[in-house]
Amino acid sequence: MHVVCEGLGVRVTRVLFVNTRSAIGADVAVHISLIQNLDPARCEVYVATNSRAADAAVMERIVSAVPGAKLFKLNLGYELAGLGKFRKPIAVAGNLVALLLGLLRLMAVVWAKRIDVIHSTDRPRDALVSTLLAKLTGRKNLIHFHIKWYPEIGRATAWGLRNCSAVLAISQFARRSLIEGGIPEEKIYTALNATDPDRFDLNRHDPAEMRKRLNLGPEVPLVGIAARIMVWKGHIELVEAMAKVRESIPEAHLVIMGNEDTLASPDSYAAKVRQRIEELGLSENVTWAGWFDDMPRVFAGLEVVAVPSWEEPFGLVVTEAMSMEKPVVGFDSGALPEIVTNGEEGLLVPARDTRRLADAIIELLRDPAKRREMGRKGRAKVIERFTPHRQADEVAGIYERICQGPANEFAAPSDKGQKQIPTG
Repeated sequence: MHVVCEGLGVRVTRVLFVNTRSAIGADVAVHISLIQNLDPARCEVYVATNSRAADAAVMERIVSAVPGAKLFKLNLGYELAGLGKFRKPIAVAGNLVALLLGLLRLMAVVWAKRIDVIHSTDRPRDALVSTLLAKLTGRKNLIHFHIKWYPEIGRATAWGLRNCSAVLAISQFARRSLIEGGIPEEKIYTALNATDPDRFDLNRHDPAEMRKRLNLGPEVPLVGIAARIMVWKGHIELVEAMAKVRESIPEAHLVIMGNEDTLASPDSYAAKVRQRIEELGLSENVTWAGWFDDMPRVFAGLEVVAVPSWEEPFGLVVTEAMSMEKPVVGFDSGALPEIVTNGEEGLLVPARDTRRLADAIIELLRDPAKRREMGRKGRAKVIERFTPHRQADEVAGIYERICQGPANEFAAPSDKGQKQIPTG
């Protein structure tokens, strides 16, 4: 741990979360959990958020409820998708101006509040702005890496990852992909994501509530997938597996929860999934439920949670299902083997093997006792290894370690004379 001495006083690490996002996604949700759970005895929390975001008021309400956290609202631009060809150039210019002015304001915040670490996501604007901000103010910055590295990751994100102080991977799978992408191993830290077992608690929710909402009776064997509708999430593989499940369990039903990711699937992956459902004659066995804000109530009504992602970097839905005592069925790829032990908290099968995926679902739908035992073990593992307090404690330690490195040559004059002291 490190503390910074100013005269006779001692202070904790000051961290500024920078989110330029236009809406709260899974990555920002992880940051919100950290903001809510970082120990005030170790971290002083500041949050800079985009005032142009569609849900800016929601973010403000969340941060305002965290004792001690301080919020700064800045115009950091907005998404350009969906704009007409005549409006887009004007919007691009407007975004650049907003980002430049926002960067200047952020520099003032960093110097005024004597920030130690700037923490952002791997989104292009986040990675670019936070890394520029760190270089201009002489601070450390940490890019939270929530995805898998791939060659088309984008120039802004790639530049940020290569030039930031440190990268925080959400799994060993994500970490290995960064190394394969050329990011120096010594600058990569790992902290697994977390789920709140108090919120995701089966005893606090009625399993019949979600089924009533979907007009499904308690006798229906129900499998659910909760994910953005995009090709890498494996909806078509799951649908093909459900066709095989129906041969053994005709009344088995699949509920698809989530909205389509039009940026990742511009040619409408959802339309392809619907077409495959019709081709397999599964229309009566599938319900499109859209997105739910209250996921614990959804999980309560399921027998099995399916995660057929090809290479999931982590998958919060996995630990959420486990916390709700629901067995997980998925592919033995990505980060899933880091979370689920095959045969203990769920069943993992070879990637994209729909026959084996179907067999795993059939096995669990036919064996309530096994589902209960896997569910019990899943919740116990979440409480032991995946709590928000555990994640926040690990991340606080990472802040302290990266702050022990040499100061940037562009440090503000007000920082001179500070001394970092290793205490353990």
